[in-house]
Amino acid sequence: MSNIDRRAARTRTLLSQALMDLGASRSIDGIDVGDLVGAAGVARSTFYGHYSNKEDFLIRSFVGMIGAGERDERAQIPDRTALAPARYLFAHVYSAQEFAAQFVQSEFSTQVFIAGEAKLREIVDENLKVRAPAWNAARRHETAVYVAAGLMGLIRWWMLNSFNRTPEQMEAAFARLSAAAMLDDA
Repeated sequence: MSNIDRRAARTRTLLSQALMDLGASRSIDGIDVGDLVGAAGVARSTFYGHYSNKEDFLIRSFVGMIGAGERDERAQIPDRTALAPARYLFAHVYSAQEFAAQFVQSEFSTQVFIAGEAKLREIVDENLKVRAPAWNAARRHETAVYVAAGLMGLIRWWMLNSFNRTPEQMEAAFARLSAAAMLDDA
């Protein structure tokens, strides 16, 4: 990784942590770019060098977190059968409940969830190439749509219902749903 890549990654990490810290105690909608850069200790121009606005930052951060979850699960569980990084996502969201409770109520949550679902579709489609190599692209795509929407729906439902289940229970619910998607046609 080059020095520029390291600095960019450090900036993204500082901004994400600032958002998590600020968002744990106040409305995400009430946090502006000035609040973020101030809490992160980075210049406003640095923020705008990476993101076009707060919504872009929220979307790209969420999508990046999903991608990191997939990379982490692949590295930690090389022979896993899960189609998406559900374990990582449920654990991560649960570890930041205060932030998640604020986030799910924000005006940006719908667009962020849509982008996250699109990233999950890509991940599931790639994993299906390994899990179901005989499937054609159309079948992989329809399964990826179902599985990604199911996982994102479970995460959103869980957040809206005050984390009324453990991360392990949520992962098990997702495993049941995604197992149904893998059944052969009758």
